[in-house]
Amino acid sequence: MVAVIVAALEFFWWLIFFFAWLIFLAFTIAIARSKGRSALLWGLLACFFPLITIIVLLVIPSRLSE
Repeated sequence: MVAVIVAALEFFWWLIFFFAWLIFLAFTIAIARSKGRSALLWGLLACFFPLITIIVLLVIPSRLSE
């Protein structure tokens, strides 16, 4: 019985992790698009390094002429 509860909680935490990862990915792609950068490239980088990619995108200048 305890093993079933532990397995259910483990699945729950992996589900939370997955949705947080998707939110970081969507946020990274939105920032990249708003700065005129490649959403595909930055999205792929965010798959492996989500927080670092967002920080780098926030620091680099925009390619769009203002």
